[in-house]
Amino acid sequence: MTAAQGDPPADRRSVPAVATRASVRAAYDAIAASYADARREPWPEVVAFIESLPGRTRILDLGCGHGRHLAPLASRGRRATGLDASRELLAIGRDRASSAGPGARSDWVQGDAVGLPFRDAVFDACIAIAVLHHLPSDADRLAAVREVHRVLGPGGRACFGVWDFEGPRFDAIREDRLDLPPEVRGDVEMPWPLPDGRAVPRYYHLFQEGELEALIIEAGLHGETFFRASGNRYALARRHG
Repeated sequence: MTAAQGDPPADRRSVPAVATRASVRAAYDAIAASYADARREPWPEVVAFIESLPGRTRILDLGCGHGRHLAPLASRGRRATGLDASRELLAIGRDRASSAGPGARSDWVQGDAVGLPFRDAVFDACIAIAVLHHLPSDADRLAAVREVHRVLGPGGRACFGVWDFEGPRFDAIREDRLDLPPEVRGDVEMPWPLPDGRAVPRYYHLFQEGELEALIIEAGLHGETFFRASGNRYALARRHG
């Protein structure tokens, strides 16, 4: 299941109340258990990127959540570090990883994508999947990509994945919102239903044409490949020396 499947529809017209990184973190802490149960499969495009990396690669999973992409990293012999803002999702991920046995080696860190608690040039690669679209401002999104640039070593590679405003799933939303200013056109709330019947709103910034490319360039990374698949936009990028 990709990130664009299985969720209730977003509000087509209204612009969400002002979101913050703290409010996004609180939403995922609130839904952690049911979210982790529903989101077990890695995105196939991310698995393809992981498999393209050489062995013994030091890789950061930025916005790792409960670790659905850390598992394929560890099983393929990569030394993986997962970072997420949600304490509850990290706790679930650690518990699942500990039951997977000693061969699944990964580290789990709580932190903020816009200020990573790592030294410069410490990773060979980074995946940032379904994380940029939860950051509630242009400045936050740019800061996060600049942090990826900082922690990658020379020649380090990165894979970014975000939800696609122009994807077919959002046809109705896009039609209703095209007359809104571009800077808020892609900002929506996506409710997550809890088992008790409540729904927790989650902020999303649906990426429009050219937005991801512009972020990569402004952050100083070299964009190698940009493509769309499974309702998502992807960027494969590299840090030069």
